[in-house]
Amino acid sequence: MAPVKKTIFHLDDDIEILNLVKSVFDKRLSVNYQGFETVEAFLHAIKNKQPDLCIIDLNLTESLGAGFAVTKAIRNKAEGKMPIIVMSKRSHAKDISLALEFGASDFLAKPVDFDLLIEKVMYLLRGAESNMFPVHRIKKPVTGTLEVHLKPVMLDEAYLYVKSKFFILKNTTINMQHTLLSKIFGESKKEFLVHDCQLESHEGQYILKLIPKNPKDDYFDKIHRYLLEET
Repeated sequence: MAPVKKTIFHLDDDIEILNLVKSVFDKRLSVNYQGFETVEAFLHAIKNKQPDLCIIDLNLTESLGAGFAVTKAIRNKAEGKMPIIVMSKRSHAKDISLALEFGASDFLAKPVDFDLLIEKVMYLLRGAESNMFPVHRIKKPVTGTLEVHLKPVMLDEAYLYVKSKFFILKNTTINMQHTLLSKIFGESKKEFLVHDCQLESHEGQYILKLIPKNPKDDYFDKIHRYLLEET
């Protein structure tokens, strides 16, 4: 029996973007892709069927920044289980932080790097399948310090990906020290937040997605320059 195709819903008021993404997905991914130009059509569809992943623009015809409210609404409906990629021209640090706060799983700036989009979609769909751990909120959390060895493995326009032998809870603060930070930011130590933690099943380790605790706009500029120098 052939595996059931994953369903992706995409909300963007730019029909050219929807058509372009559909064309790329049709060629490179075996998924059921549905594009929506209006919030009304999108919300009507998601009310009847929960997709496996959503892609949301921030500035929509209804209002500037409407995508924030849509992200929060579908995150509440999906109860944290469904990946959401915010894909927008609004790529300042405050926009990215707010999108993540409202429930986005990841962020991708426009103009779209389709290779990176495909990687993010595949990564998030795999994570949604493999993340079978129950999550319980601790009513009285204990503050403490733990030294953990982390190995940087990948860098994109927003996140630093590191390997860990241990599961680290989302929103945990990490004070990281590494020579890579000196090369990118000119400082060997930096404070990060854990945005996501996924089990890398073939090695039995975890992949953490880190973002600065209080990112400034030049953080993304410095990463972009470093990536250009390394390619």
